[in-house]
Amino acid sequence: MWRACLGNSDFRLFNRDEIMKIMSYIITHDYGFAPNPYGGFLTLATCKPKIRNSAKIGDILVGIGSSTGAYKNRLIYAAQVSDVVNMNEYFENPIYQVKKPSDENILRRKGDNIYYRENGTWTQLNNPFHDEGNMSHDLNSTNVLICKDFWYFGNKAPLLPENFLGIVKKGPGHKNINDHILVSSFLDWLAVYEKGIFGKPSSLENR
Repeated sequence: MWRACLGNSDFRLFNRDEIMKIMSYIITHDYGFAPNPYGGFLTLATCKPKIRNSAKIGDILVGIGSSTGAYKNRLIYAAQVSDVVNMNEYFENPIYQVKKPSDENILRRKGDNIYYRENGTWTQLNNPFHDEGNMSHDLNSTNVLICKDFWYFGNKAPLLPENFLGIVKKGPGHKNINDHILVSSFLDWLAVYEKGIFGKPSSLENR
């Protein structure tokens, strides 16, 4: 039986007992696909397999603009993990169908719900962003991160205050921040903004 709701109904935004860590990384390509902020909740279903494999409910995902572009030290998005589901459930559960790529409109074309098992083999739906060459990397983790509470700034990304630059990951991979004071201060700063979508995807060659 599929779960009828997203995440844990007892989960409260910014309950400091629930928050475990910040997981920060650099976003080199922001097309609204990974992460995907559309359909009422943000998801990370492709790319970043190490993050998807280790993130827990309560963790804060933080995507920062590349140091070589116009969004250096700018917050592309932040999101709190409210659920972690397997790609099988993500593909089959009706509440996640909105995330499947579709030509219905430009936002649906960015759908990240692209993997399913057929006769024991992983198969990829046609989509504008990932092809078979991405499958091995994507499938290094079959976890999908679901985030009901999120801030997707995209091309409206605010500059991080200097006291939060310690959150920024230098280079590839990701960085875990467990400093309770730093995490709490960052969340207090973030809470000034309303949750939701602020801008369009920040990559200049947006598709």
